[in-house]
Amino acid sequence: MRFHDEDDAAQHDVETRDKRQRRYPRLKRRRHDLLWNEEQPRTTSTTQFADDDMQFLLDRGYFDSFVGELKGGKEATVFLVAKGEERLAAKVYSDIQARTFRNDAVYWSGFYIGDQRTGKAMRQRTSTGKRAQQAIWVAREYHYLWRLHQAGLPVPRPAVGPEVSAIAEAGSVVLMEFIGEGDDPAPRLSDVRLPPDQAAEAYRQTADIFAALTRLGLVHGDLSTYNLLWHDGTVRLIDVPQMVELAVGAVARELLERDARPIVTSFRKHRVEGDPAALLRSAFAQS
Repeated sequence: MRFHDEDDAAQHDVETRDKRQRRYPRLKRRRHDLLWNEEQPRTTSTTQFADDDMQFLLDRGYFDSFVGELKGGKEATVFLVAKGEERLAAKVYSDIQARTFRNDAVYWSGFYIGDQRTGKAMRQRTSTGKRAQQAIWVAREYHYLWRLHQAGLPVPRPAVGPEVSAIAEAGSVVLMEFIGEGDDPAPRLSDVRLPPDQAAEAYRQTADIFAALTRLGLVHGDLSTYNLLWHDGTVRLIDVPQMVELAVGAVARELLERDARPIVTSFRKHRVEGDPAALLRSAFAQS
């Protein structure tokens, strides 16, 4: 890898710094303690199902207070909650009718659905099928978070499970370790401007994560600086439900090659030049 001339980028850095800072996630506090309190108006990002799931986790002591909203989106909203002094992130998937599940067939390659009626409903995109698909999607996120955490990869530690029964009860909520400082979330690598030494280190760590996933027989399926956090000089991997097993075959290998390209492309904003082919060779050499 190599760096572009820093002097050429200096003026651009000054002009864009404020704009980039505005893109960082910011905590949105609410006046009421519980966002899903029946006496309060509902937010546009949650539904009755999500409210009930959050209340269930609260009642069982997974957390004891609501702090604020970290990040909203069509697919999911991330909230900051607390258990005593500990901060946790609660990723709440949106109403199933608002979720798209578009172009995600590749992520279900080799995934076995034991119940034929459920599988048929999912293929036909019925309401029942979409709800089943979301439940499985949440379970997959917990499954892979636990698997990666236990293997020593830098992912948020899940706060529910690893028992299947506990994960099933979490419904549409993925509760996990909060990565950040105080109430401020760690930024994505896509949203920060790193000096050359830190950029090189971030790329090295990302290449190590890519290789570690390969050794575990896994493909992330959407790996770039948009799904990597930068915290205390460490890269943290997030958003893992779409992972695919390498054993699936050609589809997984295609996804692996597809992951290598955006890693390199997205690091160019940090003035780091990499080689997708080199990433792949290194990953397989270590596997």
